[in-house]
Amino acid sequence: MSVMRDAGGLKVFKHIGLRKALIVVQYTLSLIFIATTAVGYSQYKGFLNFDLGFNTENILNIKLRGTDASVLREDLAAIPDVKRLSQSSMVTSVGSIFGDYTKYIPGDSALVWMNTVDEHYLPIHGHKLLAGTNFMLRPEKGNESEVIVNQKLLKRFNIADRDPRKALGKILTVGKQKLTIVGVLKDFHYGTVENKIEPVMFRYSRSEPWGYLNLQIASGDLTATMARIEEAWKRFDKVHPLKAVFYDDQIERTYSQFSMMLKAIGLLAFLAICIASLGLFGMVVFTTETKLKEISIRKALGASEPGLIFLLCRGFLTLLAVAGLIALPATYLLFDQLVLARFAYHQPIGMIELIGGTVVVMLLALLMIGSQTARAARSNPAKVLKSD
Repeated sequence: MSVMRDAGGLKVFKHIGLRKALIVVQYTLSLIFIATTAVGYSQYKGFLNFDLGFNTENILNIKLRGTDASVLREDLAAIPDVKRLSQSSMVTSVGSIFGDYTKYIPGDSALVWMNTVDEHYLPIHGHKLLAGTNFMLRPEKGNESEVIVNQKLLKRFNIADRDPRKALGKILTVGKQKLTIVGVLKDFHYGTVENKIEPVMFRYSRSEPWGYLNLQIASGDLTATMARIEEAWKRFDKVHPLKAVFYDDQIERTYSQFSMMLKAIGLLAFLAICIASLGLFGMVVFTTETKLKEISIRKALGASEPGLIFLLCRGFLTLLAVAGLIALPATYLLFDQLVLARFAYHQPIGMIELIGGTVVVMLLALLMIGSQTARAARSNPAKVLKSD
């Protein structure tokens, strides 16, 4: 009989050990999920608010169909809330790219990103000229002679020792065309924050099949303004619907997959926390019930309630501490070495985001543990020992 009891007790201890290990694993996963959600959300907001080096606020991009939009421009310019407008072949910093092979000296060529714009584009978007001027000539397509470049292009080809002023008047060969540098811009983001800032050029021609109209809006009644823009579009194109999106909304769409991934991870975090909490609650109830006799004896011998609560909580606090010590470094390494490694520009991993959610989960777990252990510590020793 003694052997059977020992075997049974061994099974109970093994069972308890497995339950503890399972709770550590569950809480570790829960903390990883919640820390990932918090850090990921912080990075996502950082992407949306990232300084691209030019203005995107209140700029509405209207997609054209490659047709002459001069009549539409006049109608839109007549709307009081449309302060300024420009044209461009593409919208930068939202994932679209286009370039051409460029060289400064023979034998050294590189693919340089570019956008074809008109003379109003740089002022509307707030690009900063370090030297030179905006476009002055308005040639037909194929007869361009001017180009505006960024600092990275000067660095790539080592033009004029990278001095913007000295670079003015230098000749670049773009494709088969010779273009004179008339302006040098402060570096800005042509691609997304996954990419480093690279050499970029702006070109201009009067007969370019434009891709977009860029409208700078200042409106107290955006709904009414959009209705007037819609009316102007219908007069211009009676077949195709208006496709107009604010620049900031386009940037948000660019990182929408990141947002959806965070929502999925957040849901997993919620489920993992619920499962881990149920497991921990069950184990707390089981432990306190099995230690009622010990608690009663200690209390009869003069042990205080706070001391008994700490005695009961100590093991569970150790489990939570182990989970935290595993989860937080794992989350940091996950972002630092894997997730953010492919982003050339990202926010530093903040300690508040990393441990904020963990602290909340820990407090909830402590509240649950404390409520049960306090109930056991306040039990009447006489009743417990008598019933035993």
